[in-house]
Amino acid sequence: MIKADGLHEVIHYKKITSDHCPSFSGIAAGECKGELWVDNLENANIAIAKSYAVGGFAFLGEITSEEQYKAVEVFLHEELFAWLESKGINYFEFSIESDQLGILKMFENREIRAEKEFSFRKNSEIPELLSLSAGYTIHQVDNKLWNLINEGSIENGAFVTKRILGSWESFDDFLEKSLAYCITYSNRIVAVIAGTARFNDVIAIDIETEEAHRNRGLALIMTAKFVNECISRGMTAQWDCVESNPASRKLAEKAGFTFVRENEVYWFDL
Repeated sequence: MIKADGLHEVIHYKKITSDHCPSFSGIAAGECKGELWVDNLENANIAIAKSYAVGGFAFLGEITSEEQYKAVEVFLHEELFAWLESKGINYFEFSIESDQLGILKMFENREIRAEKEFSFRKNSEIPELLSLSAGYTIHQVDNKLWNLINEGSIENGAFVTKRILGSWESFDDFLEKSLAYCITYSNRIVAVIAGTARFNDVIAIDIETEEAHRNRGLALIMTAKFVNECISRGMTAQWDCVESNPASRKLAEKAGFTFVRENEVYWFDL
């Protein structure tokens, strides 16, 4: 497996992308930032992608021979797992984005745990019926807000910057391809929604509210702003959540997102 980066990009990536997983397909297509290993830079058939926003890996493409299967297995056990351990990460979390991979049998001696992941999409506007309580202000993340964050004029700026710079090559790259909103309270960012990947005009959502400010409608207000701006730009918002986070799924359904897919997320200790 070969590491793809700014100097070694995948030329033909159709076989390692899928419309249902923008967080990883966007990395494979070079649309957004992430770690990527492929079997061939010219014409990739197999890929392993790591997304900062997702926090895990995905296997994409198709294994068509025993030789390919063995090459992936050797890479995982001799290189990738060592790379993770060198960074102090003692587990491997992943999804399988193609039925043609047969990856699980590589880990038959591991104690694998799993949970369901649900994907939802929204391509119609959300009525903006709620208003913010006193003291809260919503902002679209633009050059002005970015400069204020970098100057230290707004507290908790990392709530925004870590998502954007972890997912896009630069702030300008983010502005060109994605969008984000945040909510401040007493000059502190307390909630954020950001597009952390893009593939075929589908934007993956990352959303979080500080615990002290939850249950006040902030997430729903941000979601409406985000989705409506996506639609105005000709994009579709995708919401992914795991079964251990029922509050996230409840919010997606409350905002009118439509269920589109169920998958599995796996992990095991190294």
